[in-house]
Amino acid sequence: MDNRITFKQYRNVDLLIFSIVTAVGECIATLATSRWFVGQPMAISITLAMILIAMHRWSGYAAIVAVVGGAVFSIASSASPEQFLIYCGGNVFALISLIYFKLMSKSRVRSSFLLTLVLASTSYVAMALGRWLLSLPFGAGLAELVGFLVSDILSLLFATLILWTCRAVDGLIEDQKAYLFRLEKERQKDAYGDEE
Repeated sequence: MDNRITFKQYRNVDLLIFSIVTAVGECIATLATSRWFVGQPMAISITLAMILIAMHRWSGYAAIVAVVGGAVFSIASSASPEQFLIYCGGNVFALISLIYFKLMSKSRVRSSFLLTLVLASTSYVAMALGRWLLSLPFGAGLAELVGFLVSDILSLLFATLILWTCRAVDGLIEDQKAYLFRLEKERQKDAYGDEE
């Protein structure tokens, strides 16, 4: 019996794990902010960091993690249906940064602190703009854009730190198809080296 899983199954399990980690982290952060740091103008969120890691691993499938992060934030903060839409949809705007992976390799972005910062900053600003654009039909103005940009600035710093730190873990911040091919190539090289 073949116990190997397919690439699609691997991707689905990986995205499920990242979604669960995002949900738990976002729930803790949201509840902590709303209960222990009431009235603070800034909050910290794990969602941006998780979206960026998922983008490196799975490109556009990172939208799943983005929606999960927005949904959990909305549920944990007792948000209105409009806010639910704003945060879930706004988070998906972070994927605009995937354009960088069309212009240069993921490994180049991962290996450069400056490019990592640019990727994280672009995703951060895109999320804020996305939330603001989605809130316009509900009466939002320029003040809300400033609010979206300022309130999550710690999340940008946190995401950049997480990306930069986690790049040392083999395969974590890496396109998973390329990672699996690299592992298979190394395994075959080791297997042929043992035969000699």
